[in-house]
Amino acid sequence: MLLILPAISMTFAGLMGSRIQPGKRFRAVIAHLVGGLVLGIAAADLMPAASNSGHPLALAIGFCLGFSLLLVINAVLKDPDDRSEQGRPRPMLLLTLPFLVDSLIDGLVVGISSEAAEQQWVIPVSVALEMGLATLGLGTLLGRSGGRWRSGVSGALMAVTYVIGLSISLLITNGLQGAALTGTLAFGTAALIYLVVEEVMKEAHARGEDDSSLVNVAFFLGLLCIWLLDCVTS
Repeated sequence: MLLILPAISMTFAGLMGSRIQPGKRFRAVIAHLVGGLVLGIAAADLMPAASNSGHPLALAIGFCLGFSLLLVINAVLKDPDDRSEQGRPRPMLLLTLPFLVDSLIDGLVVGISSEAAEQQWVIPVSVALEMGLATLGLGTLLGRSGGRWRSGVSGALMAVTYVIGLSISLLITNGLQGAALTGTLAFGTAALIYLVVEEVMKEAHARGEDDSSLVNVAFFLGLLCIWLLDCVTS
């Protein structure tokens, strides 16, 4: 049930996207909290699980493939002509496609990561918070140039692509052992770190967002939460 929580979050946020808009401080606190939680689980669970398996070559290959794939995807999907800044709304497909790819990758990462993480609830909950806010933001953009149905459709599509990614990852990891499992874990860890650093945190520190000291504390609280949980359960 926890693994499909992000899909539920995206569906609900899509329905609400054209009706509500979260404030800057709320978005910033959630983004920093998610960043701290996800980086904490990567350091406490995922990286040790991959490194203790004794397959350094598979680890290196999987890790490099993980961040390289996302670098390529980010370069391909980047819109060189930011028409939104020029007052011309972009088509629904161009706005939604990067979010669909992001939700697919999130599904893959959640499935892979949950196999190794001791605190299995952390990553699904973090992704649910992250993608829920992202879907709200997308719904706001879509609502400026069309009906409310566009926001609901985008949330449903993102939920479907997330479930597809999750299903693929679960099918893959169920049959993996040894070096293949190590490489897959390293791939998921790299993708997770990339999404946090290059997507969540970069957006949180973009111009115009709330970047106060109080907001930044949420990042360290997320890290501390994972550290304490790891300390108590070990």
